[in-house]
Amino acid sequence: MNTPPCPDTDRAPWLAPELSCDIVMKGGITSGIVYPRAIAELARRYRFRSIGGTSAGAIAAAATAAAELGRESGAGFACLEGVPDYVGETDAGAPRMLHLFQPSPSTRRLFGAAVGFVRYGTLRAVGNVVWSFWRFPLLAFALAVAAIALAIWAGVSWALAIAVIAFTPWIALVGLLRDLVHAFGKLAENDFGLCRLGPPAPGGSRTKSLTLWLYDLLQQLAGKPVDRPLTFADLWGVPLPAHPDELTDAQRDRLERLGWDPQERRIDLQVMTTNLTNGRPMRLPVGRYRYERRAEDGGGLLFDPEEWERFFPPEVMSHLLDYSSIPGGNRGALLGALAQGRQLRCLPSGYALPVVVAARLSLSFPVLISAVPLWEIRQRENAPPQLRRVLFSDGGISSNFPVHFFDAPLPRRPTFAINLAGFERGEAPAPGNPASRVVDPIPATGRARETWKDIDTMFDFFVAIKDAMQNWRDNAQARLPGFRERVIHVKLAHKEGGLNLAMPPETIADLADGGRFAGERLVERFSGAPAGQAPAPAESWDEHRWTRLRVTLAALERLFRRFEIGFSTLDDGDGVTRPYRERLALGGDGPYALQPAARLQLAVDTVAAYRALVESWGDGTLDDASRPHPVVALRLVPPV
Repeated sequence: MNTPPCPDTDRAPWLAPELSCDIVMKGGITSGIVYPRAIAELARRYRFRSIGGTSAGAIAAAATAAAELGRESGAGFACLEGVPDYVGETDAGAPRMLHLFQPSPSTRRLFGAAVGFVRYGTLRAVGNVVWSFWRFPLLAFALAVAAIALAIWAGVSWALAIAVIAFTPWIALVGLLRDLVHAFGKLAENDFGLCRLGPPAPGGSRTKSLTLWLYDLLQQLAGKPVDRPLTFADLWGVPLPAHPDELTDAQRDRLERLGWDPQERRIDLQVMTTNLTNGRPMRLPVGRYRYERRAEDGGGLLFDPEEWERFFPPEVMSHLLDYSSIPGGNRGALLGALAQGRQLRCLPSGYALPVVVAARLSLSFPVLISAVPLWEIRQRENAPPQLRRVLFSDGGISSNFPVHFFDAPLPRRPTFAINLAGFERGEAPAPGNPASRVVDPIPATGRARETWKDIDTMFDFFVAIKDAMQNWRDNAQARLPGFRERVIHVKLAHKEGGLNLAMPPETIADLADGGRFAGERLVERFSGAPAGQAPAPAESWDEHRWTRLRVTLAALERLFRRFEIGFSTLDDGDGVTRPYRERLALGGDGPYALQPAARLQLAVDTVAAYRALVESWGDGTLDDASRPHPVVALRLVPPV
């Protein structure tokens, strides 16, 4: 399977966009087919500066970043626009999208059985399970036939034959369940998924699985040769040489600064993955060049080339081996004692990381797609060090719609967010009418849009619990003022998107057109005119910026008033608590000492300025009932 051919169309509309924007895309496996034409439509008016997503949204984000890098030729977005047509075609009698999900040899039968429930009706799906796990059903059938034959031709008692025939369904059922349980046990050996999505095993399918197809697509969109993987350094504007020894000191310094300051990156791509072993989300790339060895900063991770060869194409593995190193010093000595023959290497988690690796780490939908293994040396006080396997799975587990990506108190450009939603009861898409799928962003003065689930069965109940645990933070964030005005919603019906790997071409076309219409609506609402016409002052963009100013002023006032209360409380001490004014005077002492003295004086002056600002407000306030609702809270949170 090759990448989609770039359509021979006029590429001029993508060559010189007038404005800039950021974008965030939600996960949803095959629902991501909505994104290519939405992106292509936005790209006619906007240059993408920051791009983020999770799971299928991470795949779309990686493709968007690659197309933006290849914008000068105009080929990137023209190719991206053609992806839905290509994926919607059939190949060897099966939907091409289904071919992208290649099961591993050990999970092939279980995958075939599972796909039946998505692709066919229940009766045919059950038959597909029997066909996939035929051993005991065939044995039961053979016993029944033998019992009948013996009763007819060998004089065996019909009572005995009927007893055998009555027992055969139990043989088939118990045996079938036994084989299913055994097949599920194989998932652990396959890194807890049906599909690794990497290079095929010897003698396996000749068609490319999703990771290999995506790699070729990214290279094509970015205009890079197949043997030079697209990396984050390419997106940041500092292309890497063929070998790290050729990297100059100036390039290293520039990449280190870009690792700390995303605002200076030419294209800032960020995706979310989930560290299952430690139970927390992780944003890629890590970017903190000097802290790549610190686990608390997302570094310190090791990869096993022998393991990863089953996940990524040879060109990616060659790059990883070139740009990684074997740990040295005390860490290397520890690793030598703990690795038990594994040739582990430091993962280049920042600028040298290939984009396809980050996208694959984000796309690991549990059970369907295998988790990606990494390693880490775990050191604890009063305990010997351990080498622990760290599993990374789907970013949607921890944040499926990271609408907070690239957020700023006062935005300089819009950060669009595309939410994949479902139709409510009684609603349905109108064939040929993409507008029936799209819900515009909520106006600045409108009411927050609530997610809604009808809960009628126990299955609905448990699914609602799972969704609430998984998505509550994203749902709450997306309905806040200052966020909701830039979120557009594309609705999908039953058997559209999600785990439906075998959608018919007309469904894929309808979803893609819905994405295109969503892109058109965002362009018109936020730039004042459709693509192809000159942009003009836009009410939606102006109202969004004013809303953010009102929200930020109210939230900062609340924060500074609480700062003043906390600083001045117990000013004389209580015999246990040292007042902040005394501790500030000792700020030159550890921990986290303020050195030299000029930095300590800066802290003293800053605190005085904060307190003077609060005192100057008196009884005046901007944090009253006139502020946007619901109320936004400022607090310290992890940088994910």
